[in-house]
Amino acid sequence: MIPLWLTPRLGMTLTALGVGQIINWGILYYTLTLFGPKIVIETGWSDGFVYSGFAVATLVMGLFGPLSGQAIDRIGGAPVMLIGTLIGSTSMAGLAVSWNESSYLVAWALIGVGMSSCLYDSAFASIARFAGGATRKSISLITLMAGFASTISWPATSFLLVYLNWREVAGLDALLMAFIAGPLHYFGLNYAPNVDGNHPIASKKIEREEVIGERPLLESNDFAAAMILFSIVLTALGFVANALTVHVLTLFQSLGIDTVSALIAGSLIGPAQVGARILELAFGRRLSALGLGLVPVILMPLAFVILLLWSGSASIAIVFGLVYGAANGLATIARGVVPFALFGAEGYGRRLGLLSAPALFIKAAAPALFAAILTTYGSNSAILFSCGVSLTATAAMFALFILARQQK
Repeated sequence: MIPLWLTPRLGMTLTALGVGQIINWGILYYTLTLFGPKIVIETGWSDGFVYSGFAVATLVMGLFGPLSGQAIDRIGGAPVMLIGTLIGSTSMAGLAVSWNESSYLVAWALIGVGMSSCLYDSAFASIARFAGGATRKSISLITLMAGFASTISWPATSFLLVYLNWREVAGLDALLMAFIAGPLHYFGLNYAPNVDGNHPIASKKIEREEVIGERPLLESNDFAAAMILFSIVLTALGFVANALTVHVLTLFQSLGIDTVSALIAGSLIGPAQVGARILELAFGRRLSALGLGLVPVILMPLAFVILLLWSGSASIAIVFGLVYGAANGLATIARGVVPFALFGAEGYGRRLGLLSAPALFIKAAAPALFAAILTTYGSNSAILFSCGVSLTATAAMFALFILARQQK
């Protein structure tokens, strides 16, 4: 019997999901970076107000995430991810025609609803319904492909903005989501195999061990404690990642690193994320799911220790970018595979939504809080604070590892 991981059918499903995720992430998550200055110039709204739209979307995404996950558990990923993508598409069209502050924020709130059911968490929950023992590799492959979202979307959007205004580009983005990303998610998931060879929605309910190929690591009476611990991990790592996404170049420059070196170091974070995912895909089976979860929570504080002890050097900034990027890349995979290993496939979508919700709320406030610390207390304090937050993730992940080991 051919392993599920080697079947062309699974490969086609994952390719469709991966391309759809590149489009959805590139449009919903990354384009405001380029749209923002254009919106400020055209409307006269303040920078703070324009970028607050994304914070609104992040908060709404956290509110609706558990509902989207629960819907995937009940009816499957194809309809949920299609609807989420179409909501995102419609919201981008709404953004394109928003001429006042209220309609602008409403558009971003609706974008948050779409994001809650068409990005990573929904893709992971959808994969868990059919991939069985190949779930971990499938999640790794999806994150590897989607890791190129900014690499593709930023140059493409920059090119379009030379010839079109931001509203016209947003309209094109809406069409791209509706007519390419939506169908890719829907037909890719409808075509997905199940571990028993049947369609995941059409197949009758089977026992958890048959679905995932192995028993969950935890007994049900330990689920609540594990949920709290892993939620702390995701929240702490998410805070640092969101803060640094906005302020990493400012942090480098505050350390006395010249602009060119700061840009080089910052530009290496993305390739480091992708490189770490490639290594995990190739050699990750040597680590258990919890072992994989420990790697990013060790690398993240290590990156800040390196930056703190040897700050001011361009070469150290580059090392930081590589270590921090690798931690971020592996954290995304761990976010999907650790809950799957701990709790199994049953109710996975809803649990993933519940786990991610606190992180999304905290991530919305992260850039402003980090900027306040950096401005008020200086770069070393901002680094120490980030290191402390990431060490919180380290402690929670080790506690989770110990909890799981006690089951053996």
